[in-house]
Amino acid sequence: MRPTLLTLLVAAVAIRAFAASPTTRPTANPKLAAMPANSWLRIGQAPPAPSGIMAYSGGAFDTVHNVILIFGGGHADYWGNEVCAFDLATLSWKKMYEPDARNRYTNDNIDNTNGKLKDSDKPYTRHSYQMLTFVPTVGKMFIWSGCGPGWGDIKPTCPSPRDAWYYDYAANKWGQIATGGPGGYGGGTCYDSKRDVVWALPGESWPPLWKFDVKTGTWSRHTMKPETSSGSHTNLVYNAKRDLILAGVASDGKRSYLINPETFAVEKLDTAEFQPLGHGGLTMLPDHDAALALVGDSKLGVFDFQSKRWAPLPEAPGDGPKLMGYAVYGRLWWSPSDKVVLFVGPSGTWAYKPPAKLTLPPTTQPGR
Repeated sequence: MRPTLLTLLVAAVAIRAFAASPTTRPTANPKLAAMPANSWLRIGQAPPAPSGIMAYSGGAFDTVHNVILIFGGGHADYWGNEVCAFDLATLSWKKMYEPDARNRYTNDNIDNTNGKLKDSDKPYTRHSYQMLTFVPTVGKMFIWSGCGPGWGDIKPTCPSPRDAWYYDYAANKWGQIATGGPGGYGGGTCYDSKRDVVWALPGESWPPLWKFDVKTGTWSRHTMKPETSSGSHTNLVYNAKRDLILAGVASDGKRSYLINPETFAVEKLDTAEFQPLGHGGLTMLPDHDAALALVGDSKLGVFDFQSKRWAPLPEAPGDGPKLMGYAVYGRLWWSPSDKVVLFVGPSGTWAYKPPAKLTLPPTTQPGR
């Protein structure tokens, strides 16, 4: 029997819906697939924004559209609030929109409750640190709080709004989704695929762990057991296999924890062999049951969840990325389609191909 026009239209709609589904995995880039193991490759320029955006700002990796999204600014480093996007298919950057004009940042026009200018539909410029993540179930980038703006006569200087926003890459549109959540700067963020929630750990001395429920759009706060010291710089990743949150906190790198998101029990980890600096980068390697940290010029460390051990990785041969005095913050991600770690810094956009199997060096700690 020949299909009717209605049948064909229904099929076409179903195909389009499937193609747009957040669970659809993009096609891998053959250039990245050809990378040898344990190697770095410069795959693009730095973002098309002043280098000041690298000072205290991060981003997210959109696994639905296979693009890196950078958002930040604030202070005197850079005032812009645009999003810059790097497409893994074309290995090229583009500025998604022009930022709100600097002369619109006036005391009369600033709205710190909602983290925006009164005459704008976008979050205002801010140091975004690691306070961004991608939420695959809605296909959008999530941001909360941060630090900025902070120059001239704007009051208060460097506020930390208690806001939360989504950025939709496909629609090139921001939407505010909450107020009254955690505030602060230098906090850590990760997406929990089991619960469909975002975890946020503010950059405070003894912070609670905050949870943003994607389905209800609401925040809740939870006391960790025992209460755990943090600091102004924090990284979080979620291990879906083990249902654990890994935190690397503080600029000195001497504090790292495993957090149970069901009971909020905390286990302190040994960082004597490798220190995952809070202003460094941290990303989950799900295929390895490990997390990868970048703490300096091409200096990599790994956390093995099986042995609960931090250890340095052997240096990759050849040239790797240079930080040029800037921190990493939230600019290190794992690409599940391309099987590489992505990094954006002042020296460009980079990919790192981890070994198929991570072999940790012999431990230097007695009794392990």
